[in-house]
Amino acid sequence: MPTRIFSIILAFGLCAGLCAAAKKPHDELAIHDPAASFLDVTARRAELAAATTPRVVEAIGWKKSCVNAEQPAPPPGEMVIPHHYLSGSNGPVNPEEDKATLPYRQLGQAVSDGAGRYVVTGDPAEAVCVADLLGKWAGAKALLNYNYQESSQAWYQVEWTLSSISLAWSVVQADPAVPAAQRAKILQWMHKVTEYMFAQDPHPGERENNHAYWRALCATSVGILTSDDALYKRGLAQYARAIGQMNPDGSLPLEMARHENALHYQSFALAPLVMIAELAARQGVDLYSLKENGHTINDAVDFLVRASADPTLVKKYASEPQTFPLFSGEKPPAWTEFWAARHPGKPWSELLTSPVYDSNLAGDATIYDAPAEER
Repeated sequence: MPTRIFSIILAFGLCAGLCAAAKKPHDELAIHDPAASFLDVTARRAELAAATTPRVVEAIGWKKSCVNAEQPAPPPGEMVIPHHYLSGSNGPVNPEEDKATLPYRQLGQAVSDGAGRYVVTGDPAEAVCVADLLGKWAGAKALLNYNYQESSQAWYQVEWTLSSISLAWSVVQADPAVPAAQRAKILQWMHKVTEYMFAQDPHPGERENNHAYWRALCATSVGILTSDDALYKRGLAQYARAIGQMNPDGSLPLEMARHENALHYQSFALAPLVMIAELAARQGVDLYSLKENGHTINDAVDFLVRASADPTLVKKYASEPQTFPLFSGEKPPAWTEFWAARHPGKPWSELLTSPVYDSNLAGDATIYDAPAEER
């Protein structure tokens, strides 16, 4: 079905809810290629072979990989992680959280580096390394032993870890060097982790902030990998609700309630939404142009750009000086690399001057989507 028709189906149907008894237009959506990943790996490898864009050439030269990365063992016992903030949802962060999440971050970095190196080289050793590492975590039934009521931070960490490993796995899973039995074991585990993650939600359909978007990314990614149409639709439906819940100026309401971190969380929420759109595009669905309640995702990005340039725009929501202006001089978030590939020009051409990386988004976004040849 043409992309435009998919957009119409989404616009009229996705936000109606997946649990309604009557058949909805979004019921017609289906996964068309479970091996598609969020990029065409073979085509991208050919582009990288002729790369001239400085930041792409720099990223290729990093040589990070799964093979030479730390191979973290899955932590034993119940997954309990201290809160990120020492008090409430903003202010000083808790150093104990960083210690507790180390093995999960190492896992995400190892598989993400393997995926990035695989895109560049096609080396089956990287695919095998990713498969072996994920196979160990699957065998240990990792990410399945936690309780939201006891450790909400553990639930959040599962969102990010599953996003990372499912996106990375989508890049390498089809390599012939990966045994079919191992592939099936990993996919079954990821599906169980996704189901358990949603089962932990104490308020389904409520408080749909960035965490709901990260869970939606998991649903979209794992849904595609496991050919689970219902899970895939769940992710796309959450995307549509997120777009429809924006404030008139494009800000995301619950992210604006985060005081000095309002703009940080506006950007952090955009990361999974952009990746959902990238995954959907590979299935023939145009989420970038999906309009809900008069908005598209472009309005949320536009607000971030405008509010970063003009701090007064966020004052109506948060009186505190912001910790994250987009134009801070630091590297922009990795999702902007995917956004810039579809929306070239300023301010992205000025912001993206060196490689950007986020293990939650499968690592080196510059390797995956930056223009390989200078424009």
